Amino acid sequence: MFTGIIQDQAIIKNKTSNFSEITFETNLNLSDCKTGSSINCDGICLTATSINFENNKYLFTVNISEETLKRSTTKFWNNNYKINLEKSIKAGDEIAGHFVYGHVDCVTKILKINELESSWEFVFQKDNSNKNMERSIVQKGSIAVNGISLTVANLLSDNFSISIIPHTYENTNLNNAKVNDLVNIEFDALSRYVLKNE
Repeated sequence: MFTGIIQDQAIIKNKTSNFSEITFETNLNLSDCKTGSSINCDGICLTATSINFENNKYLFTVNISEETLKRSTTKFWNNNYKINLEKSIKAGDEIAGHFVYGHVDCVTKILKINELESSWEFVFQKDNSNKNMERSIVQKGSIAVNGISLTVANLLSDNFSISIIPHTYENTNLNNAKVNDLVNIEFDALSRYVLKNE
């Protein structure tokens, strides 16, 4: 489990042609992680199959399943693509964002990026044919975008917007994002259980 507070970023150093195995390089200290540890990679909970420290960088490798390829942006990742990272929380850690599981529900498109005076407004497509998306996104509710814990600022019939503060913009891969890019979306876990019991 994670909190959606991004700790650092990583770049893809190597991937197999069928995306079954990807190796990342990062400055994030992974000395407290081991083979089998869960790491949130751009909103996807992935298991480290190896972790090494080389040239003052950590290298870790993960496997990508067919289900993950189908549901997430992983199939579009190339070498040097930059992702957000968060290590799994430990008992006693501060929950500064919201509970994020790393289970991507869907991908969606960035429609607009507006630079404002003291923040950025990101506008995302809302696919009303996706019933879970239609029902799970609520104004002022939590949502994870590429693993980042964020709050829905405004909700319209065909889009939703999020306000990004400078710290978040500068320390996540949203600072490289462009209009029409796809992002990983995870709905707030609370909405899953509410919908399940309706």
